[in-house]
Amino acid sequence: MMTELEFLNRFRRSPNGVWACTKPINVNGPNGLVVIDQGRRFGPGTLFMGLELARELDQMAAKQGPKPRPEA
Repeated sequence: MMTELEFLNRFRRSPNGVWACTKPINVNGPNGLVVIDQGRRFGPGTLFMGLELARELDQMAAKQGPKPRPEA
């Protein structure tokens, strides 16, 4: 099973709040396995399997805290 951080790391957030999948993910949905394909985007207010995935990803990212900046 994938950890929350591993799941989060499969997405990249745009400045406009849209999250894009960077690597395919298999998710157990209510009716079986669902694949989130690379490049699929989830914007604020968009539902995926009854879940506002962009909001959930924002919350996961907030729990992880800011990413360290690379040293110059």
